[in-house]
Amino acid sequence: MVDTSDLTPEILADLRSPRPYPAITLAMPTDPDRPFGEKDRILLRDLVTEAKRQLADDPGVPRDARLELRDRLLDPEVIERAGIPFHAAGALVVHIAAGEPVQVWQLTSPAVEPRVAFATEFLTRYAVAAEQRSRPYVVLVLDQETCRLYRGSARELVEVTRHGFPDAPRIPSPEDSIPGPIPHAAPYEGHEERVRQYLRTVDARLGTALKEHGGEPLFVIGGEKILAVFKGLTSHGSHIAGTLPLTGMDKDPTPDLEKRLAPVLAGFRDRQVAEAVADLDASRAQVKYAGGPAEVWTAVADKRVRLLVVEEGAELAGRIGGDGRILDVVPFPEPVTLPDPRRDTEPPAAGVATDIVEQLVENAVRADSRVLFVPDGTLPGAEGVAAVLRY
Repeated sequence: MVDTSDLTPEILADLRSPRPYPAITLAMPTDPDRPFGEKDRILLRDLVTEAKRQLADDPGVPRDARLELRDRLLDPEVIERAGIPFHAAGALVVHIAAGEPVQVWQLTSPAVEPRVAFATEFLTRYAVAAEQRSRPYVVLVLDQETCRLYRGSARELVEVTRHGFPDAPRIPSPEDSIPGPIPHAAPYEGHEERVRQYLRTVDARLGTALKEHGGEPLFVIGGEKILAVFKGLTSHGSHIAGTLPLTGMDKDPTPDLEKRLAPVLAGFRDRQVAEAVADLDASRAQVKYAGGPAEVWTAVADKRVRLLVVEEGAELAGRIGGDGRILDVVPFPEPVTLPDPRRDTEPPAAGVATDIVEQLVENAVRADSRVLFVPDGTLPGAEGVAAVLRY
């Protein structure tokens, strides 16, 4: 099982790499309030049955791949085993290809439409959109004993245990081998320079981590003195979105750390939204504004978008023109109540895509556009989607 927070540029590139046909993607909504349950299992079985039907009817599938997929990989029990441990989430995406282990992604995103897709690469739009919705960030806890790194999202905060973290300094003098502080002891000669050397090492390791998750805001926790030294030497100052005093947080359990961070994150989030609204307003005067799904779709297709702003609850459906640049927006299928657990929305009409938001976000990320999800009602008159253009 892999989660939204596990998505890295390397993993994304691997998922998008060409594969022998068919690379199969199964996408389905799951109960957002409880781990994988019976209703989810029924829907998964139905999707697997549909995938096997397509597999049997598709003359483009080589015989060996057909047998492996049919007899070994396209199996609800195999997929469920690959997904353990499950947690409450909004969607499940499964990637299956001959000669590869089954990959199961749990995504913290709005429910997706049940879907089976055969292609020469896996569909990544759901994972990309879920990551953007999760508002990811990085936390660095600075301490002379051990510096720790965390990656957080709207859902959880997880300690990073790679890139050299947690990072404990080398013992620079005999005094440091004594546990705990030495009361009334003056700093030994060269102590401050040793600290700076240590923080330079931490900063270099931080740079490696930030490359993995480029553009994510950084929050730094530390004592007043160590924060001042770090700010003076870091080469990643432009990433710093906020700071907090240390007050023992280097040893705080992760849930306590999340609580302490919550007000800082909320303030940063409010500033982000306000800056995006101001940026959109300024872009109108500069004739660099696009508003509404159809106009924004074309701008994203042309790689003209610098900032894509999407309301959290936006649901868009439409028909995509043959060249991929034109979107004909249609009403999103209304939810219905059925006794059949396989579906809780009316099926879309032929040729209608209901994952337009996910496609917009993925296409924007591929074109190096910045993406920001904002509260519903932030974009009046834009039908939930607006953009600042590069030109």
